[in-house]
Amino acid sequence: MKKKIAITKGDGVGQEVVPEGVKILRIINDYTELELEFIEAPAGGAIWKESGDSLPKKSFEIIKNSDAMLFGAIGIPGLPQGVAESAIMRIRRGLDLYVNLRPIKLFDAVRDRCPLKEEFIGKGIDITFVRENTEGLYSNIGFKRKNEAQSVMQYTRKGCERIIKFAFDFAKRNEHKKVTSVDKANVLRASQFWREIFNNIAKEYPDLETEDVYIDAFCQWLIRAPFSYETVVTGNMFGDIISDEGAFLIGSMGMASSGNIHPGKVSMYEPIHGSAPDIAGKSIANPIGTILSVKLMMQESFSNSEIAREVESAVEDALLEGRTVDIENPSLKTCSTQEMGDLISKKLVDRLKK
Repeated sequence: MKKKIAITKGDGVGQEVVPEGVKILRIINDYTELELEFIEAPAGGAIWKESGDSLPKKSFEIIKNSDAMLFGAIGIPGLPQGVAESAIMRIRRGLDLYVNLRPIKLFDAVRDRCPLKEEFIGKGIDITFVRENTEGLYSNIGFKRKNEAQSVMQYTRKGCERIIKFAFDFAKRNEHKKVTSVDKANVLRASQFWREIFNNIAKEYPDLETEDVYIDAFCQWLIRAPFSYETVVTGNMFGDIISDEGAFLIGSMGMASSGNIHPGKVSMYEPIHGSAPDIAGKSIANPIGTILSVKLMMQESFSNSEIAREVESAVEDALLEGRTVDIENPSLKTCSTQEMGDLISKKLVDRLKK
């Protein structure tokens, strides 16, 4: 049976990096037993300008009737604040994509691009942030008035339990030894509620080491000892911030992938970077975050860890020969977006032919 994949390029550099992800998907279709079908589902700022809706009903119907979705980035200058971005929130809520999985891995090939001293990199950086994706401050409960504004950090038992259990199961599945919870329980009642649930669930996983860390302390330790973390679970806003901080440690935001996941249901995969209008159209955007999002799709939606490993290995093989400008190395070829995608594609074909 063919797997249907909805394709949303979006705005800005999304138009450039998503085709490179599709190249990888086409190779997977041609060289493995997976049969893939691609369906365009337009969304974003440019679509809003045309239709008055950043996520047209027809596009959402395509998405929810697919097996997975590859998403680029949305947002263009000059639009009312949040108009384009609302499409992402509507997809997350409409599909109940409660897991935002954000792996942060420093490849040996780009260790030279990590801003940290070797003593802080240690044995390496390989962290997966498991971010709650539907609640917290991003549920957008509150108001804005002339002299006052309020945003409610809403945590529910259901929301906390399901994301924390996912994190523990993910850690076991990937042979991690420790799960770290990040909160602000010394100040916020919502975080106290979260910590209580985390520690109760931890009792069900006696083989895993656990720890609670305050968000401000974690931001410091992520710089000082990133090698000490494996699976990190946290709420929506905290997860957004620390995963972006982590992306800087692996060379570039352009290297970081993500999955918006509801296990067993339609899930959305995207690089964590934005539409980057300042570099859009210059063919210098890094497509690796998108390509590694394809790797996540194989791993989480299609349960094919072997293909996922080959995609990741093809990326690392390619990084030994070429780089985009954000991670350039004077001794290697500087590649355009398309050239980087072609190089990774070639390496993947070589691997899948073996």
